[in-house]
Amino acid sequence: MLGCISPGLLATLQDTGRRGRQALGIGTAGAMDLFAARVANALLANADDAPVLEITLGSAEFVALADGWYALCGADLEATLDGAELPLCAPFRLAPGQRLRLPRARRGSRAYLAATGGFAADRAFGSAATDLRAGLGGLHGRALQRGDELKAQAHREPTRLPRRVFTSLAHPAVVAEQPLGLIAGPALHAISPADRAQLLGQHFTVSRASDRMGLRLEEALASAASLPQALSAPVVFGTVQLPPDGKAIILGADRQTTGGYPVVGVVASVDHARVAQLRPGERLRFHEMDLIEAREALLARERQFAQLRIAAAAWWREE
Repeated sequence: MLGCISPGLLATLQDTGRRGRQALGIGTAGAMDLFAARVANALLANADDAPVLEITLGSAEFVALADGWYALCGADLEATLDGAELPLCAPFRLAPGQRLRLPRARRGSRAYLAATGGFAADRAFGSAATDLRAGLGGLHGRALQRGDELKAQAHREPTRLPRRVFTSLAHPAVVAEQPLGLIAGPALHAISPADRAQLLGQHFTVSRASDRMGLRLEEALASAASLPQALSAPVVFGTVQLPPDGKAIILGADRQTTGGYPVVGVVASVDHARVAQLRPGERLRFHEMDLIEAREALLARERQFAQLRIAAAAWWREE
């Protein structure tokens, strides 16, 4: 069990989201960096959809109220345990009274704290994901507050193996600073050749007007104003919309269920984690990727993830 001394800028309980509900007007929500959340859960032999705590940009502090095992993946928030540096992407134990501090983001934007069995959370429409606008899931549909207590849903002890399981899969130090794969959308070839060359060749800056709903980019594509009006259509994580002002928006976990802006493309699933970890002021680039490339890249990563699950399961197996 953890007590919240400070939730920081924003901390919410999330899981893999409310899948298959958009047709009913119900948003997906869920972890922004879903892969980092899955890796944190895998390190504890949890199910992929076990609720985790998403912590944004740091300034957070927690105290252990009972013995428990945890894992922290995603952004490097300079985590310390009783003042000592805490390694990322490996299970660690908290004893009553110990303090976990995450003061600031050294790299990345969002960290994911998992507990054995997942954190206890309210569920709505089959998911514990917090949807702040709808007031659903998580902790009474709201963000974490000072004084809140978070309870793990299981207590387990590892077997006595010589090495602790760890991974670099969701470690911020090894995230490649490469262009985001962009699968072409219907508006990609409707914009001017100059804008298309800019979109696929130049850097864009993440605006301060960015959040879990989406990342707005500062540089504009001039031909956006001349694009014909589009009919509203379903949107997914990574959809790149182009409003009339030409400043593209990459949709995130708290996106609306449908959108009417022209779509120049969708960021490939394998690069969603990097979208989630971008901070205001940071820069990004796109490169065009076809569906076969996107699928192969995702499958390669999932094979690595499957190996992690096997290693973690062995570390936690009961004697």
